[in-house]
Amino acid sequence: MAETVRITPTTRHEGHAKLILEVNDEGIVSKAYYPNTTPVRGFETMLKGRPASFAPIAVMRICGICQATHGIASCEAIENAIDCEIPDDGKLLRELVGLGNRMHSHVLHHLLTVDDFLKPDESDLRVEFIKLVQRMRKAGQLIVDVVGGEGIHPPNIVIGGMKTNITERAKSKLYYACRQFEKDAHTMYETYTGLIERYLEEIGIPDLGAHEYPYIASHTTFGNRDAINWNDVTEIPAQRYYENSEIAQTATNQIPFYAGVPTEGGPRARMVRFGDFREGGSAMDINIARAQENFGAVYRALEILDELNINGKSRVIPEYKDGYGIGVHEAPRAMNTHMAEVGKDGKIKSYNIIAASTWNFPIVEKAIEKYPHQYAEVIMRAYDI
Repeated sequence: MAETVRITPTTRHEGHAKLILEVNDEGIVSKAYYPNTTPVRGFETMLKGRPASFAPIAVMRICGICQATHGIASCEAIENAIDCEIPDDGKLLRELVGLGNRMHSHVLHHLLTVDDFLKPDESDLRVEFIKLVQRMRKAGQLIVDVVGGEGIHPPNIVIGGMKTNITERAKSKLYYACRQFEKDAHTMYETYTGLIERYLEEIGIPDLGAHEYPYIASHTTFGNRDAINWNDVTEIPAQRYYENSEIAQTATNQIPFYAGVPTEGGPRARMVRFGDFREGGSAMDINIARAQENFGAVYRALEILDELNINGKSRVIPEYKDGYGIGVHEAPRAMNTHMAEVGKDGKIKSYNIIAASTWNFPIVEKAIEKYPHQYAEVIMRAYDI
């Protein structure tokens, strides 16, 4: 007999959401709803009329995990609006703090998903996995601490660049931490992907969570507003998107589309768009792509440390004028976008945010449909929402 399965709240991911599944007589999901239930906090309204310099400070409070990416995208939007060109070393430092955020966040999500693939009697492996995760997270957090000035809400991310450069001693410390992270990334990849491959083989569904929707990404390690056709980006309220009134009343997010359809962002999207990663495979491929991105993040971090001039200028003082700008940063979860209209008095006229996770809410629904309902949360967690 057909039934409705409610999982509220969903667990072991960073956001707040629920799953409502319409399940047929065979236990297959015929329709999935995955609404965001995070309370509306009104950051965009809060910023209107406030000094532009307040924007990156405020938006870093949107998320305690991906605070750096919001700060970076905010600064980029305002700098784009006022034609502010930041120094080369400021660009490098800004990219580096974003990479530290990714190195910390990706590994945290490995921890949140690994219990989907471990067996109850593998307690020793679980302990070793946790130790590996903590060691890798420590390296990513160190980068954010040192380059950003603080781990939770890095104050060095400012309009015009980065408030301060780093010292030679700090550079050496980060270099050593990255080398250790690189070694650990190999262990993580081998262990984690092995568990995923075993899981798919045992459940006998090699394409678990596959979908046919396109991918969106602007860059591999930072962000590039010119890679996106902004005329093709639209958003609609969840209340217009969901026909189910129960879902529509509780959803708090906007639904973004690219070229009129939902689109996947995040690790797999970046590796499909800018690499040779396969399209249309299992949603578990996202977990594998995330483990691969650990390598790309640490390799680029090491390159930046080699390129960086610690005596170089890292910031300019912005000069305000009327303008509109877009800031893009590839957050761990997907493409993060901030749009700012600024006045010549240096105050925000209007502000809009397409947070990274919102791209994937409708994609999660599509990925869950046509598969047995008991795997819905495993598919959902692959998206790191």
